[in-house]
Amino acid sequence: MCNAYDIGGQTGSFPSALKAQAVRELEEMKSVHLIRRTDSAPVLLSDGQLTRMSWGFRRPGLGVVNNSRSDKLEGPMWRESFEKRRCLIPVAGYFEWTGPKGSKKTFRFRRSDGELFWMAGLWEESPEYGRCFSMITTEANQTVAPIHHRMPALLETGEWESYLDGKLGKFAPNPLSIDYEPCANPLIQNPPAGTQLDLF
Repeated sequence: MCNAYDIGGQTGSFPSALKAQAVRELEEMKSVHLIRRTDSAPVLLSDGQLTRMSWGFRRPGLGVVNNSRSDKLEGPMWRESFEKRRCLIPVAGYFEWTGPKGSKKTFRFRRSDGELFWMAGLWEESPEYGRCFSMITTEANQTVAPIHHRMPALLETGEWESYLDGKLGKFAPNPLSIDYEPCANPLIQNPPAGTQLDLF
């Protein structure tokens, strides 16, 4: 389950729906920012605008639910958002953990070509927290599987607009070329500061 990712410090291919101002905002993120659950982060809506939302749906008794499983999108928590409120999440790299409790190892995943991941997401309006988004996860591909059995739903160039338009509804392990390497646990190295990041 992805509980942290980073954004910034790179450029790449952008969805054609992305407005010129939104492209500039992404390109001007020169430094890398860590995104944790409940942090504010940029997401792309179907109108081509980048907007900031808080990562994770809040539910009484469940806390912060930052990931939504691709095989449970018809369930009561996700159905309406999947049908009506989709978004794309730009990601430079994401983190996963493996190993026994107390001695887990951390790995950072990134695209082999150095470009941004564009991940499938959903969003909702919370009376208390404002707009919140969730990252869709699916079964891991062969690269990710040795570390974790699930991975974010990564969308390739030809799938971006189709997903936002509601035409793409099934997800499978993406064969996109991904590299990963061990790294320090970012949740320890970068504890929450208590303030939202100035992303753009």
